[in-house]
Amino acid sequence: MNGNLTIVHAKSLVCVSDDNQPRAGRTQSELNIIPDGAVAIRGGKIVAVGPTESVLRDFGDHALVLDATGKTVLPGLVECHSHPIFAGNRHWEYVRRLEGASGRDIRAEGGGIWSTIESTRKASDEELVRQAEWAFAQIAAGGVTTLEVKSGYGLDTNGELRLLRLLKEASRKTRMDIVFTFLGAHIAPQDGRSSEEFVENVKNEMLPAVLAQGIAESQDLSCENGDFSRSQAKELIEYSHSVGLPVRVHADASSDSLGWRTAVEGKALSADHLTYTPDAEINAVGATRTVAVLLPIAEQFYLDDRKANGRLFIENNVPVAVATDYCSSFQATSLSLTIAAACSWFRFTPAQAIVGATLNAAYALGRNQDRGSLDVGKRGDVTIFRCGHPNQLGTAIGAPLVDAAISQGDVIWEARKQELGTL
Repeated sequence: MNGNLTIVHAKSLVCVSDDNQPRAGRTQSELNIIPDGAVAIRGGKIVAVGPTESVLRDFGDHALVLDATGKTVLPGLVECHSHPIFAGNRHWEYVRRLEGASGRDIRAEGGGIWSTIESTRKASDEELVRQAEWAFAQIAAGGVTTLEVKSGYGLDTNGELRLLRLLKEASRKTRMDIVFTFLGAHIAPQDGRSSEEFVENVKNEMLPAVLAQGIAESQDLSCENGDFSRSQAKELIEYSHSVGLPVRVHADASSDSLGWRTAVEGKALSADHLTYTPDAEINAVGATRTVAVLLPIAEQFYLDDRKANGRLFIENNVPVAVATDYCSSFQATSLSLTIAAACSWFRFTPAQAIVGATLNAAYALGRNQDRGSLDVGKRGDVTIFRCGHPNQLGTAIGAPLVDAAISQGDVIWEARKQELGTL
């Protein structure tokens, strides 16, 4: 574990080269594949990328050599939207949805996010840490090297601080790099507090306490009808910027809330969900640097009557990322499967979905400067797949294609030797 590794003879070395901006429009389809490719990592950073013969000529030293013959080598996968710390299980809600119940019906029956908040408040620290550790282990098996994690099931100052602290504790049991997000304004409280009172509480009490705690690296918030209005979201975005905390936005998940426009105007790193963002709004907003994070498995689970118009975002030169949305409603652990799901659900090409799970996901987290692509100077984060071409990530649905995940030049997850060979 010294961060020195040379990966050689990849059938497809997928560089997803970074030109100091997220991939959008036609560039979201460009993977920059090197056949018989190699990448040299020294001291945890990439020092060479190119044809195997060239890389070995310059870096044929005593570093460990990993033979990737017949395999596809990608930048380490970046999971940019997850809610992995909570108590309780809401599996019965899915059954009710399949039976025709609406979200309002389910809330009336005692379900929804508020039920998770109540269960989480009652759970012990040990129970919550175990839940997060289990989630981390499952997510790592999908080839993820960087994982974003949110609080959001506390909904008061002590509860949110507790969840961030326990996420930090759980992170010590994984070798993925963890990015922590404060999600105080997740939903409007259902305990008598008004949304206006709650927004003031987030600004004046929660955010100062979160900053003092020093764990969260950004603030996420909801701009959703029935929770927090466009004006309330703008207020929180502006305040977050004023105290130096980057912003992400849950937007248009259940209805048209002007969330996409609000996030872009607020220079948010990303807006996530966007299921109900109108085509007219996508066209009117046009090209952005704000990343549209789409969640194909979430949309299928919630049985919405529409899906995010992912192709229209790409056509408007909006950078698109894809993520699992692992949460208390459903536990989607595989970012690899999400890549395949994005192809079938949004009609993305595998290349577009791969860019969405690597470079654009890194931009959505503000971590693009050191990950998301195989470029000299970036972290030696790599995911290796047991297939010869990246297109196969879109067609081998459910197959155990992840061969290894590497963080800063060290193998952090590896498939068992008896698993299936290369496709």
